[in-house]
Amino acid sequence: MSDTWDGTTERYSGDVRLAGSHETPVGLRGAADVFVGPDGVAGTLRLADAEYVYTDVTPPGEGGADPDGSDPDVATEVTGDIEDGYVENVDGDVAVRGVEDVFVAAGAAEAVDPAGAEQVFHDGAATPTDDPAGYDVTVTGWDHAREARDPRDGVAVRGAKNTVEVAEGKHDLTVYVVGWDNEVRIEGRGVDATVFFVGRDNRVSVGPYVSVTTAAESGFDNVVESDPVPPEAVVQTSKAEAHSDATIGRHRITWQEPAPDKDWCPNCGEDADAVIARRQKDAFFLFGTAVRTYDDGGVSYECERCSPHVAGDVALSEDERRDALR
Repeated sequence: MSDTWDGTTERYSGDVRLAGSHETPVGLRGAADVFVGPDGVAGTLRLADAEYVYTDVTPPGEGGADPDGSDPDVATEVTGDIEDGYVENVDGDVAVRGVEDVFVAAGAAEAVDPAGAEQVFHDGAATPTDDPAGYDVTVTGWDHAREARDPRDGVAVRGAKNTVEVAEGKHDLTVYVVGWDNEVRIEGRGVDATVFFVGRDNRVSVGPYVSVTTAAESGFDNVVESDPVPPEAVVQTSKAEAHSDATIGRHRITWQEPAPDKDWCPNCGEDADAVIARRQKDAFFLFGTAVRTYDDGGVSYECERCSPHVAGDVALSEDERRDALR
């Protein structure tokens, strides 16, 4: 295999984007990392020389790609002092050589030939049902930050060291992360997040009222984390609130308080993050202080799994009522 391709050579520095302006087949040589987007290659993506390849496009070696590892001919060679390469909307075949890692998004090419890669990471368990290119929150590149409020379909991140923060989520989401060291944070209530990883060292974290599932991981060292439900979310009435309502006379009061010594719920038997003790007292009160107790009432337990109060306020906001009537 020769060090250079035959064909016209174009030299660049920094990040380079292949987006249909080069005569195909086009070859990309010498980039640190290469990120291939959805519909990035209208042909075959040939990986003549790469260290690691992360892909959920096709099982490696299938899909009509040439498996012999031969050096492909190119019409245009893109090289130079290149940092990262982004492949998008190339009308023909693309060959990649002399790079470190290649991250290939779903639907990126008609076929992928990874014959020149040292190691290929592929998880064909599932792919997104909708094209990630159409998600309403998309980030591409290096070290970008994005904030979004209640996206309606999905979050797509492609590149490295990007951060996306989703607030006030109310709709189920697909989270599609391609690259390395990206971070996505989702806060909301009643949201199901489905995560796809294509790469390494990425992190998706969700708030306590968001459920999250990893559908597929084409890579390694990716992390999904869920915040525990705080005990305060299960508490309906605190001890101070219950006593403050008992002024003068005999009252039966009920309150709840955290039970930090319990890591499973004695009521439902499930492992739980927010076990609380429900207590009651029948007493004669004087301005909130029990001066004579008739019955302490014992203690019972509940948690975020069996408490009817953990969901919090279910009333619709003004915006939610407008959305429901559309």
